[in-house]
Amino acid sequence: MYDFIVIGSGYGGLAIASLLAKEGYRVLILESHIAIAGCASFLKRKDFLFDVGATTFSGVRSNQPLGILFNNLNIKSKLQKVDPGLIIKNINGNIIRHAGKEAWIEEASRVFNSSNQKKFWEKIFKIDSTAWEFSRNNYKLPPQTFGDYMSAVKPSNLKAIGLLPAFFQNVQHAIEKYNVAGNRNFLKFLDEQLLITTQNTRFEAPFLTSAMGLAYPSETYYPYGGMYKPADLIKNRFLEFGGEILFKQTVTDIKQSNDGYKITTDKGKAYLSKSVVSNIPIWNMAKITHGKIRQYFSRQADYFDSAWGAFVLNFAIETNVDLPTTYYQIHTDKQIPYCNALSFFVTFSMKDDIERAPKGWKTITISTHTDVDNWLNISKDEYAKRKSAATEFILQQFDKSFPELKDSAKMYLLTATPETFEFFTNRHKGFVGGIPHSIKKSILKMPPNQTPFKNLYMVGDTVFPGQGTPAVIQGALNVFKRITD
Repeated sequence: MYDFIVIGSGYGGLAIASLLAKEGYRVLILESHIAIAGCASFLKRKDFLFDVGATTFSGVRSNQPLGILFNNLNIKSKLQKVDPGLIIKNINGNIIRHAGKEAWIEEASRVFNSSNQKKFWEKIFKIDSTAWEFSRNNYKLPPQTFGDYMSAVKPSNLKAIGLLPAFFQNVQHAIEKYNVAGNRNFLKFLDEQLLITTQNTRFEAPFLTSAMGLAYPSETYYPYGGMYKPADLIKNRFLEFGGEILFKQTVTDIKQSNDGYKITTDKGKAYLSKSVVSNIPIWNMAKITHGKIRQYFSRQADYFDSAWGAFVLNFAIETNVDLPTTYYQIHTDKQIPYCNALSFFVTFSMKDDIERAPKGWKTITISTHTDVDNWLNISKDEYAKRKSAATEFILQQFDKSFPELKDSAKMYLLTATPETFEFFTNRHKGFVGGIPHSIKKSILKMPPNQTPFKNLYMVGDTVFPGQGTPAVIQGALNVFKRITD
């Protein structure tokens, strides 16, 4: 009998498992894949390592989720702060997303030709700072009980009252208020930035979480060895604390009993535990539970019935060209075939990162949003045609955006669609990126970390506080505090 079984070894699952194991609990992680980190895992081709999905790292300051976790576990990950945090390439030239607040405000005022940009971005950074402090000091969110609500009205939260309007208003309202809605280039810039940080546009995304997303390039880091590398350090600490992890064990059944839970996998193995923490999406939980628990997750899955998929390209090039940053967003003048964005995100490996590529080479990961229905339940021929069309369009835009790399041969060209993500990660329909932030479906309506069922907890990008590595780590910290409170 285990004290805790953690289902899935994404960042959220690894974090909560390590924290619990450090406290002396007997913890088992069940992972369906052959490697850790879920959508932040990797592909390897000879001497080249490619990120499979997520590519940017943030939230590592001492008062932010990853910084708190690393300090708690005594982990020192090899990270490089990136400045510029991001460069946006569009038909009007480059937008340099400086890490420094003042430098970025000056750039935004110049590019979008408005002195009103200053007040808008000062508000963005103020909300970002206040929201991080609030989330750090309030782990009983979203409130579920009277005690949870009472804990939220403590005096230290008074300074966060100013966040309330931003919680209920969309970004469009904010840009009209600050008189920055008149520049079409700025509106496209916002929508494409919000799509990668909130999974939504300015008309739907709440200003509160959007502000945190828009501020993130000021604290963007590059993880040497790939996105999985910090996760591997967390896994190692988990094992040092006495934790256990089993791979190629897909959980097919969760049954509650009087003394805990019985977890069954596709290998026919059954494991008993007093408590369960699930790192898998709510849609998957609705398929492997029973009775009232299944009803609970089915209601959640029906309410949050859609999410984005991703179309991802990976390849390697031989080049000694020095680029000013490692992260780019390329804006296109028309929609990418069979995808649903007017931009794609590009990540280059750093030249001294020989874990990702040999000296003189770079690995490149390109990703964009797509509707999962574009890729599921179609014929093999149609699937191949759509994948070819999207790939060709993106590579043409890539060569146009980086003419200095145009003559570099592309090796190990790998593509991934929602079907790929569903096959390798078992995520329902290949949904990735979490639940889109929306004022219509408030973040407070997201499934909570603590379910109504005794000793059953949730972490990951489909429960509060949502998507992104910092958010799923914050969810793990919240669960840990609830358990040990």
